[in-house]
Amino acid sequence: MTFDGWAYAVAVDGRDVSDQVAAVDVRADPHELPRVVLHLWPPGTWPTELDVLARVEVGVPAEPGAAVAAFLDALDPLEVERAALTRADLENVPGGGTAAVLRQLAECARGGTLVDVWTMCSTRTRAS
Repeated sequence: MTFDGWAYAVAVDGRDVSDQVAAVDVRADPHELPRVVLHLWPPGTWPTELDVLARVEVGVPAEPGAAVAAFLDALDPLEVERAALTRADLENVPGGGTAAVLRQLAECARGGTLVDVWTMCSTRTRAS
């Protein structure tokens, strides 16, 4: 992969495949081989003659469980509860409190835009 300051070019065994690549992910974990994932555009198009040059994986992204667990572990439970109980959309119905907590967590996961959401999501991380 090369970058000229404006755009990148991707070549596999000297063949330019840039027009078929929508994005490139590079991951390097300690004690493992680096991994390069080419996201194709349009999906599913790949010159079959290049299949022998790389290990091709087709499927779904990795399970998000570990990332979700780390996200939830970083939250302060009292702040989550406080934010959920002060929501304007909190409903006094069975499951209403749980629904408010879930909506609050979803907002926090998306980055949120409210100062309270940012405080809730970052307080525990800063204290650690």
